[in-house]
Amino acid sequence: MPERTASILLHPNATRERVTPARALPARLEMNMRQLRALVAVSQGGSVHKAASILHVTQPAVTRAIHEFEQSLGLDLFERTAKGMVATAVGSILVERTQRALAQLTHAEHELAEMGLSRRSAASIGAKVTHRHLRVLVAIEKHQTETAAAVELDVSQPSVTQALREMERIVEADLFLRTARGMLLTRAGEVMVRRTKLMLHEWQLARDDIAAQLGNITGRIVVGALPLASTLLVPRAVTRLKEEYPDLLVTILEGTYESLLDSLRCGDVDLLVGVLRYPIPCSDIVQEKLFEDLLSVVGRKDHPFAAAKSLRLADVIDSQWVLPYKGAPSRKAFEQVMHAAGLPLPKNAIESNALVALRALLIESDRLSILSRNQIHYEELHGMLSVLPIDMRGSERPIGITTRADAKRSVGLDALMRHLRAVGDEMKNAT
Repeated sequence: MPERTASILLHPNATRERVTPARALPARLEMNMRQLRALVAVSQGGSVHKAASILHVTQPAVTRAIHEFEQSLGLDLFERTAKGMVATAVGSILVERTQRALAQLTHAEHELAEMGLSRRSAASIGAKVTHRHLRVLVAIEKHQTETAAAVELDVSQPSVTQALREMERIVEADLFLRTARGMLLTRAGEVMVRRTKLMLHEWQLARDDIAAQLGNITGRIVVGALPLASTLLVPRAVTRLKEEYPDLLVTILEGTYESLLDSLRCGDVDLLVGVLRYPIPCSDIVQEKLFEDLLSVVGRKDHPFAAAKSLRLADVIDSQWVLPYKGAPSRKAFEQVMHAAGLPLPKNAIESNALVALRALLIESDRLSILSRNQIHYEELHGMLSVLPIDMRGSERPIGITTRADAKRSVGLDALMRHLRAVGDEMKNAT
């Protein structure tokens, strides 16, 4: 299964770089590791001669790798000058993203060494691993069988098995356990899959960066939206983003904080929007607070308590309730308010974090729940739900953005964060 070279979308009006007009935009930028290593080595050494010395290969091999790379892209990566080879704007983008991608192997090696799972050096991994190994690793993790991975990659199952065995020899650790439920990741496999996904994500961002350099803001942004952010904050920000950059593809995923955080840390999600967690659960993420959100007690439009001018929690404590699951930030905030008021928690409450189901439970009964008014904006606007006049001070929660600490954001992602901040300011000022 030979490595496949890359192709990149070229902006139709680009003239500063050498362009092959007939090339089409692929969904992904597929990388050839031999060419990428040559790219970085030439950039570091400033010449083919020095790059060959760095890589311990012949000069013709480096020259051929760079030439093939430029031909596949239809772009010049280096300017040939009397003083040596200097990266073009596109070349500089690829060099930086490739260095960031290859650095993931160093991080993986450190993690594996700290866990006592491998004695292999990061330099050896970086020098031997191929894009074929990386694609096979991710495909097996996704499908949990070599057969299904082979179907996705359009190769034979023995080719997948061989690539996996080669990868395990390079890392010097088993990456999967074969069980009745399929192939499950070992601890070493978890490290390698997460770092591999981050490597592949860097190369996809290289494609987006090059398109931006040539005047076309494209690519895909995946937003992990927690329940509170799904009604107003994320939709409004994404709408404004699409108005600014119509060619951007945006995917909004909902899920639990834990599942979305895992996706963020491996590059499957670009940012997470919703209630922030303190203390921060891991060292490789950063949080940015946008505003404080206050919980409200909510019931159906004509709830028996809806006409009251003033209520206390003690007045409604004996009602039937629908509460968030234990451990959720809103549940913890509610418990704090109840404790401060000297009240017991409601008995026999239904637990649900699904807004659609929760809305039905409230509309079809006299049950009460605790929600942000931002979550029920449209239900309140259209007379489906009402907010009871109960003071819920003490239930404030920080709402914001969570990103990877070491991320180098694309133009599109920077724009989305700008719109999220603007919408956040509007929501903060509206309270």
